[in-house]
Amino acid sequence: MQQDASLPQRKNERMAEWISEMISSPEQRTWEKPDPEHTFRGRLDGTRARADEVVYQDDDVFAFRHNVDQSKEEWWEIHVVIIPKKWVPTILDLGLGDAHLWHRLIAGIQKVALKLGLYQTGFMIRMGVLPPYQHTEHVHIHILAGKHTSPVVDGPLPDVG
Repeated sequence: MQQDASLPQRKNERMAEWISEMISSPEQRTWEKPDPEHTFRGRLDGTRARADEVVYQDDDVFAFRHNVDQSKEEWWEIHVVIIPKKWVPTILDLGLGDAHLWHRLIAGIQKVALKLGLYQTGFMIRMGVLPPYQHTEHVHIHILAGKHTSPVVDGPLPDVG
């Protein structure tokens, strides 16, 4: 039997665990804020989350206020980040077996929208995939609304002030 050339040839080489590892270049696997050293693990284990930051959580997802300094280039009046409690590097790594997790993320977005009244004003969701668009090695979705200083939006936003 001939061995597939793409498989590791030596015993000490590790096979890629995630689809994103197999299909991306080394530059795309250089995370600006690698998890588990970054905030998401700390938010989940309680070491970095304050009670007033938690917007919603259930057994599968955790949503928290992302308090960004107003002087930053991209600031939103309402900025919530929702993450799965199961660690997954990118959405490329979610498969058919993770359909329940996708459903829980969507349900979490809906619960956040209801809790914060975003269904009345509208909001934007944004997600990056792999560097340079995804800065943290953990699936996360930004829920953005209200006044902002974002230079990057999908078309003009009305004055919400």
